[in-house]
Formats: sequence, structure tokens, C-alpha cells
Amino acid sequence: MQFDLVKANMAFSTEMNQLTSELGYEVSIDDTKRWLEALLSSASYTVFVAVSGPKVCAWVVVEKRLCLESGFSAEITGLVVGARFRRKGIAQALVNAAQHWAQEQNLERLVVRSNALRKESHIFYPSIGFSHSKTSQVYVKSLACVE
Repeated sequence: MQFDLVKANMAFSTEMNQLTSELGYEVSIDDTKRWLEALLSSASYTVFVAVSGPKVCAWVVVEKRLCLESGFSAEITGLVVGARFRRKGIAQALVNAAQHWAQEQNLERLVVRSNALRKESHIFYPSIGFSHSKTSQVYVKSLACVE
């Protein structure tokens, strides 16, 4: 299958939103546009898409992060390949693009977190050179105003 990797732009937002729903996140197109615009305007992030013909078939978001306890690193904060485009080398190409960007930023580590339920990713990431570092729990507290 032929595909190209390109930097994302706002013209891709609708198809990126559709792919986001394949991850199980129901996000409005307006939110996707607002968040994509913020990502694209920040020097701390980059977004790549895989395009096959006129169709966006995958995307990845990479963040330059700074933690007081571990310093700078790059983190893949989102990666999705459309169901009908999987197992064609697209995810690995996107991870390679993320890695290349991280190296251009002089970062020494590329980190990715994956939901325990995403069994395929727990096979995929070690197969392309990632090592399992730790298992953690995620806690969320809503900050919406409560009256």
C-alpha cells in the first residue's frame, strides 16, 4: 500500500476527528479543530498524518516534555491507524517520524503510554524497539465548576 507522511494541517481535521472516534473518543469536530490548531501552533508538539491518495489513514502526536525528576523527553501522546489501514507499516512509519522529530529536538528518549486494554499495542511497541518501563494507574478529577 502506498502512503505518504506529511505534517498535519487544519485541512485534515475532519478525517482526523473520524480516526479519533476509532480510538473510542467521541470528540466534536469543533473540539478537534480547536485542539489541532493549538498543537500546530506550539513548538512543543508536532503532528504527522499518513495519507493514502486523498484519504487520511492515520495520525500521530508527539510532545516535547520536561519533568523535574527525569528531564526532557519526547512522548507520543496519540497514535491511531484507521481499521482498514492497519498492518501495512503505517504505524511504524509514524513512530519513525516521531523519533526523527525527537532527535531533531535533541531529545534522548521517546516514550509512549498505552491503555492496558489495547493488547495489539503491547505487541507492537516492543517489536519496534520499545521496552516496557512500568505499569501505572491513571486518576482523573473533573475541574468543572460544581455549584
